[in-house]
Amino acid sequence: MELPFPISTYHERMSRVRARMTEQGLDGLMLSMPDVVHWLTGVNSVGYLWPQALIVDSSAGEPTYITRTTEAPGVAFCSWLTTPRVYDIAVENSVEVIAEVIRTRGLDQARVGVELDAFTLLPGNWDRLRAALPGVTWVDASNLVPEERLVKSMAEIAYQRQAAEMADYAMERVFEAIRPGMAETEVAGIAAKALGEAGSEFAAIPPMVVSGERSALVHALASRRTLSRGDVVCVEIAGVVHRYHAVLMRTAVIGEPSARVREVADCAGRATEAAIAAAKPGAPAAAPEEACNAVLNELGLLPNRCHRVGYSLGVAFPPGWLEPMTLVKGDPHVLGPDMSFTIEPNLSLADEGFGIKMGDTALCTPDGSVSLSRLDHSLRVVG
Repeated sequence: MELPFPISTYHERMSRVRARMTEQGLDGLMLSMPDVVHWLTGVNSVGYLWPQALIVDSSAGEPTYITRTTEAPGVAFCSWLTTPRVYDIAVENSVEVIAEVIRTRGLDQARVGVELDAFTLLPGNWDRLRAALPGVTWVDASNLVPEERLVKSMAEIAYQRQAAEMADYAMERVFEAIRPGMAETEVAGIAAKALGEAGSEFAAIPPMVVSGERSALVHALASRRTLSRGDVVCVEIAGVVHRYHAVLMRTAVIGEPSARVREVADCAGRATEAAIAAAKPGAPAAAPEEACNAVLNELGLLPNRCHRVGYSLGVAFPPGWLEPMTLVKGDPHVLGPDMSFTIEPNLSLADEGFGIKMGDTALCTPDGSVSLSRLDHSLRVVG
C-alpha cells in the first residue's frame, strides 16, 4: 500500500464528508471526479477515463469504489480500500454495476448527492442511471467534498511547498535555456524535463509556453513557432507532489525589452504583489482582485486582464486544477489561514502584439498571505 497520508487521515476525511452529508440532508453520495476520489481514498490513476464511482452512505463502513478490472491492482496498491467492485468492460455495463451497488447499499429510495458538474459523468450515462434508479432523489453535490478541501492541513501545505520549490527550479532552468531559434515546444520540453529532475509528478495541465504575438494567448499550448530576438515569452508550469499542485507563471523577453513591455510587466508584478498582500485572514474572496485592479488601473490595463485573479488550489488531475473558491466579486468565501490559492493577473494586449503572465501559488497565514515561490515578480531578460 502506497499512501501519502496515514489511513487515519482518510477515515477522518470520510467522517467530515459524512457530517456535511447529514447537514445537507443526504443519505448518500455518488462521487466520480478523480481529485475527489483520490482525496478520500488515495486512488491514483487515469482510469477515470472509463466510468468510475465512489458510493458513500451514512454508515461508518468502507465506501464502495467502482472501477474497471484493469484498475484493480492500482486500487490495492494506492488506496486504503479493501473491497472495490470491479467490472469487466467486455461483459458488464458500468452504469448497471453502479446502480447495483447503490441498491445494495440501500440507497435506491434515498436522497443521493451527485457531482452534476463532473466531466466524468457523461450525459448518456447520467440518463441511463436515472432510468435504472427511478426511486432515487438526486441532489447536486458538486462542491460538497471540494469545500472540505479548502483549508489545508500542515502535511498538505508541506507538499505544496515542495511542489513550489520544484516549479521554481524548473522556471529557472527554462530561463537559462531560452535562446533565439528554439521552438516553443522545445522550451516546454525543457520545463517538463526540469520538473521531472526536481521530482515533480505529471501536472493536471502540461507546461504552457507562448511567444511573440502568441504571448497574448493566455491558455494556448506550445506550438512550433520559433523564438526570435525581441520576443516576449510567457511560461506557465506547476510542480506536483502527491497530486498537490503549486502553479507558477513568469514572463521573459529575449534581448532588451521595449519600454512598453517593461512598464506593463512591471505593473503586472506590482498587481500580483498587491493581490497577495490583500489576501488577509477574514478578507472577502474578492479583496485580492480589488487590490490588483487598483494597480492595473494606473496604466488603464484592467480591460486587458483576461483571467480571474485567482482560485483555490490543491489536489488535481487532468484536465484541470481548480478548487471551488474563486477570488472574484460575488464569491461568498472568506479567506482564512491555511487556504492556498493562485494569484495571476494575466494580461492580453493582442492589439499590441504581446501578453504578460505573472502568477504564484500563495498561502494564507494568520499574519497574511505569502507566495510559495522565491522568484521575484520582475520581467526576465534572457538570451
